[in-house]
Amino acid sequence: MKLEQITFTRFIAALTVVFFHFGTLNQASPTTHPFWGSVITAGPIAVSYFFALSGFIMAVAYYGSTRSIDAKQYWVARFARIYPVYLVALLLVLAFAMLKKQSVGLSTIAFNVSMLQAWLPPYAMTLNTPGWSLSVEAFFYLCFPFLLALLHRQSRRQMLLIFSIVLWFSTQLLQIYLVQSSYYTHPSAFHNFIFYHPLMHISTFLLGLLAGAYFCDGAFNRFQVVWNGVAILILLGLVIFALAYQAKLSAWLGFTVHYENGLIAPLFLAIIILLGLNTGWTQKVLNLPLLVLLGEASYSLYILQRPIYGIYDRLIGQALLNSNLRFYLFLFILVGISIASFYLLESPLRRFINRSYFLSKKNG
Repeated sequence: MKLEQITFTRFIAALTVVFFHFGTLNQASPTTHPFWGSVITAGPIAVSYFFALSGFIMAVAYYGSTRSIDAKQYWVARFARIYPVYLVALLLVLAFAMLKKQSVGLSTIAFNVSMLQAWLPPYAMTLNTPGWSLSVEAFFYLCFPFLLALLHRQSRRQMLLIFSIVLWFSTQLLQIYLVQSSYYTHPSAFHNFIFYHPLMHISTFLLGLLAGAYFCDGAFNRFQVVWNGVAILILLGLVIFALAYQAKLSAWLGFTVHYENGLIAPLFLAIIILLGLNTGWTQKVLNLPLLVLLGEASYSLYILQRPIYGIYDRLIGQALLNSNLRFYLFLFILVGISIASFYLLESPLRRFINRSYFLSKKNG
């Protein structure tokens, strides 16, 4: 089952991460707007969307087509999908650090190369900082073949659903408690544990995975109705207002509300499910080839943003005095490089690695 109407949402989510990192750095419009600024720079929360979507897509891709998978083949396929560009981005960041004569410890390099940095809070945000989420995703991929086996057994799936909901709820409570504690400071390794550790995000992936399995079973087909597109717009409006009024909600509740660990993942999943069911104008628009291409290129956009900005700022950005021009020229260049990366780097290397594995398996 292919749901290309969801693909472009990955680009939108990745775009908010770029605005969060470099739109705010350059104070580009609309990042300073009192309402839209919080929405357009919701990058850390968008990563939670990636985790929920990842679980959903994994279920749609594998649950509906097979009762079991070759775990090694699956892991090779996921490695081929994410690691080549991840490594290129990491090498670019290391090269840039060497040019600036910054010292980088061997342990830092080792944890980033092995994609283990998110497990070790002091290293989570080292080198290519967006890479922490790939460290988390790698853990999800490691677990997926075992989780898939549970999905096909109704009793165990129900237990997994209950476990996932309890874990999601517990994660929210734990985050609130830890952020309010006297030990919390930012930046710190304690902060990194709360916001970047894989175990603080696994519930979001599990909820996405379960939503995808129930989606394949037709549990949500009753929402495939003419008002589906209107419901998507309403849910999108709720997400926008939740982002825009996050600070006011925190003030009203008397404690800081954070969405980064999946607090609004149920809203994200409702949007994903309705988009997957949509067969109207929303699907037709989102299936436009250009939008699908931007969605496909979103991974390169996300993982290459930091090294590309470092190079851009050194060669061009520092000479531009207008903050909007400086940021939006960078964004235009980044999108172009991301599309080129998808065609010239991601896709060829993915095919090469998968083909090499199949040949070695066949000959072995």
